[in-house]
Amino acid sequence: MHTRISTLIYSLTAVATLLLGSLTNTAVAAEKKVGDYIIYYNAFNSSFLQPDVASNYKIPRSGLTAVLNVSIHKDGEPTEQPAVPANVQGKVTNSLSQFNQLAFKEIKEEKAIYYIADFQFRPEEETDIEFTIKVPGMNRPETISFKQKFYAE
Repeated sequence: MHTRISTLIYSLTAVATLLLGSLTNTAVAAEKKVGDYIIYYNAFNSSFLQPDVASNYKIPRSGLTAVLNVSIHKDGEPTEQPAVPANVQGKVTNSLSQFNQLAFKEIKEEKAIYYIADFQFRPEEETDIEFTIKVPGMNRPETISFKQKFYAE
């Protein structure tokens, strides 16, 4: 069961990038190198999650709920380098400038650590997503921000 979410997240990243991202701009999968670390992140509609996975990790599965997934690794391939624990905080802001703080859940599976937060979105409007990561040993916190449009499922 523990590897199911990591398999799902990697699969979602690939599928979202190749299919959904190019067709409807509903998913973002990205990475950013910061010093000796690589920060991987993606955002997607929570209805993409299998019902049992969403239930196990207490992630609401809804057509108007999105999920932000963040994972931090030492520089190198994620399968070769174990994930690094971090402090992750963030917020989302809609087109009306209404914002919500993100409540990240830490999910540990073998060598993987994921920080997952769910949030509501306004369909077909860009959502500003911003999160800050502080890793022990990193000189200063790193802030990543991006815009994404989500669609009701």
